[in-house]
Amino acid sequence: MKIQKEHVKKFHEQLVNFAQENFSKLEELGIDTNEEINSTYLGFLVRQITLNSDLELLLENKKHNYHTSQLILLRCLIDDFLHIVYIANQGNSEELIVNYNDDAYSKNFQKLKDLATLNEKKLGGNYPYYPTHKMLDEVMEKVKENPLRNHYLADIENFKFKTFKNTGNIIRDLAEEDYAHQLKRAYFIWRKLSDFVHYSNMAFNEEQTMYPGNDYTYNEFAEIIFYSYRTVMTCLEYFRNKFGFEIVDADNLAEYYANAGH
Repeated sequence: MKIQKEHVKKFHEQLVNFAQENFSKLEELGIDTNEEINSTYLGFLVRQITLNSDLELLLENKKHNYHTSQLILLRCLIDDFLHIVYIANQGNSEELIVNYNDDAYSKNFQKLKDLATLNEKKLGGNYPYYPTHKMLDEVMEKVKENPLRNHYLADIENFKFKTFKNTGNIIRDLAEEDYAHQLKRAYFIWRKLSDFVHYSNMAFNEEQTMYPGNDYTYNEFAEIIFYSYRTVMTCLEYFRNKFGFEIVDADNLAEYYANAGH
């Protein structure tokens, strides 16, 4: 069966309604969002609502035959799925969440170091908006002294961050767990969609071969929405297990997606 545009719009709409209704209920619980594990799962949940809402609007208001914006946002949905489902299925999931967030800080500091080096070596050390190494040293000292931030450091004295596997290594290291097939399949699509994040003639030409509604492009979009549903459910299951949260499913998405991953 070739899925059509109206089906994809409905899938996005149903998932947004499902996630938003449960998020609203979570807000009523007064969960401590300063606690890192809670805030991470909430953040993933909010991002699924946002991305799916935007994807639905793109389908509703599209005035051209290109799909770049959708492809990039769909890749973001897969990226979230790969990471949170992998993390949630590990015995040390809470430690991995800290490492996952830590990896973002580590990469951010590395980007700032690169800018500081460029500023001082090529731009006279006073280029607007670019830091200097002195500025970074001051920030690093503040991080070392901040208990809300220094837990990201494996070595506080030498300012060394903890590490997290890159996406490729997550997939390569998977054994034959029940969830592994979905991650391996999703990774294939993630790699394919990565071509559209930065412009190239290859990606531009590939996009011109897509004829959603006539080919199976919308089928792949629907598959990615299923992965987003799994991301949402992973987050909600965390709150159910930790706080006894009761998941609301007015459209019976659990039944609809029950065999979608097989």
